[in-house]
Amino acid sequence: MIKSSWAVLLCKFNDDSTEPFTRDYYEDLFTASGVGSQNMVDFFRDVSHGNLDLSDTRVFGWYTLNKKRSDYTGLDTRADLIKWARQAAVANGDDLSPYVSVVVCMNVLTDLFGGDDGAVCDPDSTDPRFLGQEMGHFYGLDHSRAETVKPCGNDPIDYKDFWDVMSTAGCAFSAPHARYRFIGPGLNAANMASRGWLDESRVWTRAKGNRSFDTVVTLRPLHRRDLPGFLAARLGEYLVEFRSQERWDAAIPKPAVLIHRFEDNHSYIMSANNGEQDLVAGNVFGTTDVGNSIIIASTTGLEVVEINADERFAKIRLVHRPAFEEPSLGPGILFGGVANGGAGIIILLGGTITIKPVPPHSPFVQILQQVAAYESSEAISSVHIRNTVRRETLSAIASLIENQMQTLQTFRQPAPPQQTQECEGE
Repeated sequence: MIKSSWAVLLCKFNDDSTEPFTRDYYEDLFTASGVGSQNMVDFFRDVSHGNLDLSDTRVFGWYTLNKKRSDYTGLDTRADLIKWARQAAVANGDDLSPYVSVVVCMNVLTDLFGGDDGAVCDPDSTDPRFLGQEMGHFYGLDHSRAETVKPCGNDPIDYKDFWDVMSTAGCAFSAPHARYRFIGPGLNAANMASRGWLDESRVWTRAKGNRSFDTVVTLRPLHRRDLPGFLAARLGEYLVEFRSQERWDAAIPKPAVLIHRFEDNHSYIMSANNGEQDLVAGNVFGTTDVGNSIIIASTTGLEVVEINADERFAKIRLVHRPAFEEPSLGPGILFGGVANGGAGIIILLGGTITIKPVPPHSPFVQILQQVAAYESSEAISSVHIRNTVRRETLSAIASLIENQMQTLQTFRQPAPPQQTQECEGE
């Protein structure tokens, strides 16, 4: 466990002496005195799988800044505000060097943000749902995103994972709290892994050298280290987790399995084949119906077998079959890494040669792979195998198109009402 204690600086502008909360509120919210009440010590212990210990956090102040409220003008003075607070602490003889960073708690409506220099909140944002995100920025976390964006707020990209604390300035599922107003949700497994916080000893991973698998894995809720068993599972580039309606996740709509990937310091929540992001029993992600037939393109998928909310577990079926390889196959149509999930190109041959870029994670990548497989099958010497490959590729294309059509139909429906929050600046 790493000691990661913060200095909490209670600050006033010099033209307003308001104190919106008692000092006990800040002590309970940030320090060891509030452990067990779902305060910030509890939060970062749970979402870091015990890697972070904030229990030595200390509250300082009240300090009166040598500034009026009008001196703070927002984005262009954010760094200045943290500097003013630090200067006030030094002027008071307080040593901030033992602490990893600062949380500046202003006495009047001011701002909400976080970054390398620390975090700032005010009376409208001094609760764990926002502090988890802003303090998370100090640890290097960026806003979470969704592979398929659903409507929420004004930001077109960020704050789109409603099950993750790094989206609490959007429509994240935050639960009312008797002491701290709102808490949660928790942090997803991909974000946890990116910081080295995910307990890898509790993550199911395919056996070394096992290229193909079809297995059922039982997951416990991601943040319940006290329960035996796996807390997450790796499926290629994806991390799979189970979240139940308790503690930080008390406000999520239902117990569900979530799937994430991580790219460019952002986590992305994935959608099942039916367009839903919180998977329940019967939901499928990718392709799980592989049978015993021969396939050219690799196949990866997940099916939720069972969710037992009372016993706090989810059973998921994980499937992966590598591509069939035959030396006599000629060169494929796909180039530049598309078959590996990255950006690339497809060369279309006809009366003219057309080079078409394919973006990463395009829903049409697997279709292009199947087209390439069908065309390459001409080089297979066995008529039986060649015909089997062609039937498989045509069936896979039909299934992929049907899944894509279902997704489009899903998102034509109005989105259900979501809990909305005011968006932060950055």
